[in-house]
This record gives sequence, structure tokens and C-alpha cells, in this order.
Amino acid sequence: MGGKSFKSIFPAILFLFCAALVLMAVWSPKGQAEDPVDVLSLETIGPLATLTSAVALKVESVWRDYFHLVNVNQENQRLNNIISRQNRQIALLSEEREENARLRELLAMRERSPHSFIAAKIIAWDPGPFHQSIIIDAGSADGIVPDAAVITLDGVVGRIAELSPHYAKVLLITDLSSGVDAFVARNRVSGLVVGGGPGKLSLDYVLKAEDVRLGDSIVSSGLDGIFPAGVPLGIVTLVDKMSMGFFMRAEISPQVELGSLEEVLIITKGPVPLDWLSLGTDVKALYQKKNQKK
Repeated sequence: MGGKSFKSIFPAILFLFCAALVLMAVWSPKGQAEDPVDVLSLETIGPLATLTSAVALKVESVWRDYFHLVNVNQENQRLNNIISRQNRQIALLSEEREENARLRELLAMRERSPHSFIAAKIIAWDPGPFHQSIIIDAGSADGIVPDAAVITLDGVVGRIAELSPHYAKVLLITDLSSGVDAFVARNRVSGLVVGGGPGKLSLDYVLKAEDVRLGDSIVSSGLDGIFPAGVPLGIVTLVDKMSMGFFMRAEISPQVELGSLEEVLIITKGPVPLDWLSLGTDVKALYQKKNQKK
């Protein structure tokens, strides 16, 4: 069956082959006598060679672009590494500059104050919601004593609660067990600043008849034997005289951003014994007034 089919189309194939030879002979330029078989080979190989050459050029272009991209990516990575190192160096220098500025301010405060200070860094925080405390890298070997006042340039931080030779635990003023004798800076109305948890303080034991206003600055009185007088504690944010009892309810926003502290000052010189002759007239009048009320 297959043999018959081939025999039936063989004449057509032979005719086409001969026609191709004739055409190539007719189309050959004058003065050139190419062999028809060579011409047929060239005509057959030519397109294949053209296609092969085009493919080779395309592959070469792709590889060239690929290696170029590889080199570009490597260069980009190298430049990104350089930029990252420079950014880290800039951040480190910026942090060192800010730390040096803070330390210069602390040293300047130490020179202006009659008290003796030790600067210390905070190395740990108590994560508890009620017991607000921090650990600093200075202890009894540095001259720190129990209940020593801990402050910053902005105000009161807390007091020394526990000691070891080289470390100390500071009870923050926001701790529920903390209390600082204080008064309103504007008119010397006295009270007790009590911790209320993270970021919270209150001014307690102030009679409703007293003049306490929103925005009033609350400072330490110096009469508790721990904190120097006049150190800022916070700003009054709420005054409620409608509550039950004799005392108003006053809430205070801490003066010091306790959550962002890095360094603190510890007062190492013990508090001077209370001397009524050296007290200011306003403070003496305040206590005389309180005694008269009693």
C-alpha cells in the first residue's frame, strides 16, 4: 500500500526537482556557471545559516545582558553595603553626640548644685505594671546610700530602694508605694505626690478649699529628707473637688519621661538636717498656717 503511494507521487517529486534546477539555471547571473547541485545546496543551507546566525547573535546578546545585570547587581549590593555601614556610623555618631550632650548637661547641673551627684546609666527595667523600678550601674561602692534621691535635669525620678556594691534598684515615683512631699509652685499649697502606676501621679491630702488649678507645676518641698526642694515632679492635669471627703482629687502628669530615660543622677551627699532658721519665709508660713488649722 505504501509502495503504491510512493510510486504515484514520485513523478510529481521528480518534476518539481527538475523545475527547481531549471529555475536556478535561468536565475543564475550571466557569466557565472554554478553547478545546479551546489546552487541547490546553497539555497538550502543559506536560510538555515541565517537562522543559526541570528539565534547565535540573540543568545550572545542574552548572555551579555545577563552578565551585565549580574555585574550591576553585584555593584548595587556593594554600594548598598557601603551605604548601610555609613548609615550605622552616622546613627552611632548621632547617639554619641546626644549622649555627650546629656552628660555635659548633667555635669553642668552637678557644678551648679550644692549637692554631690553620681551619674549612672539605666541597664534594666522592671516590666511589672505595679512595681515601677529600674536598675542602674552604680552601687554602694560608688558612694550611693539607701533612699538616696534619683533625679534628672527635668525632675524627680525616684529613690534608691535596694543596693549592691556595683548596682542599685531605683523605685520610680510612679510606683504605687512611692510618696514625695510636695507643693504647688505657684502658691505653696502642700500635699503628697503618690504613684499611680505607669505614667500616673496624684496629689493627695489637699483640702478642697485650697487653690489648685490645671497646669500648676508641682515641685518637691524638700521636707521629706530625701529630695531637694524645688525639683519638678509634674503638671496638674485634673482637679476634682466634687468627690466625697475633705480632700480634692488631683491628677499629675510626671515631669520626667520615665519610659525614655537613659542616664540619671543620684544625690550622694546626705540631706542637710532641717533648719527652721534657713527655711524660706513662704515655707515657714505654710507650716505655721497648717499648725494653726490643727
